[in-house]
Amino acid sequence: MPVLTEESLIQIRRDLHAMPELALNEVRTEAYLEKVISGFNQAHLTVKHIADLPTALLVRVAGSHPKRTLGYRTDIDALPVSEKTGLPFASKNPGVMHACGHDIHMTVALGVLSYFSEHQPTDNMIFFFQPAEESKNGGKLAYELGVLEGEWRPDEFYGLHDNPDLPAGAIGCRMGTLFAGTTEVNIDLEGKGGHAATRKMPTTWWWLRRN
Repeated sequence: MPVLTEESLIQIRRDLHAMPELALNEVRTEAYLEKVISGFNQAHLTVKHIADLPTALLVRVAGSHPKRTLGYRTDIDALPVSEKTGLPFASKNPGVMHACGHDIHMTVALGVLSYFSEHQPTDNMIFFFQPAEESKNGGKLAYELGVLEGEWRPDEFYGLHDNPDLPAGAIGCRMGTLFAGTTEVNIDLEGKGGHAATRKMPTTWWWLRRN
């Protein structure tokens, strides 16, 4: 199969956009990705599945004269959001939508993998189609399962996030942190009952932030 064309990539992105699935339930998504990948030149490709993380998919591209292994990761899950765009390829799963660009991320990964399936890279490459990025810690689960070890361990790992504020074809990058992340902290408070709408709550939260 030749390298995926622009027309093919547009159709792939629309197909993926129409079938969004939540964290660890990306069954149709994983099957679709694997079907596309099965059409690539398999001469230098190895596909890996993880029994304890069944919607994850890894593909290794053997380099011609490898000195390192480069990893490329894409997230594959969607968000619990109802789509109201009215597009012909809008989500067909009520209450679930690719509202964070993971459909684009997957399409880019397939495009890059398609190219290197036909043009063997010098270094080894690992493509990681990671489930559960939005919730349920898919990356952490994969790490704890030892998925990225041995010949599947990248020396460097890359990924992207689409940004509609940048013109088409532009790539934004920087040293250090580029995107914000969230961390949840659960706190148990013991004391007299109360209501979150009382006047004293702002003072309470200020004290918690300070301490």
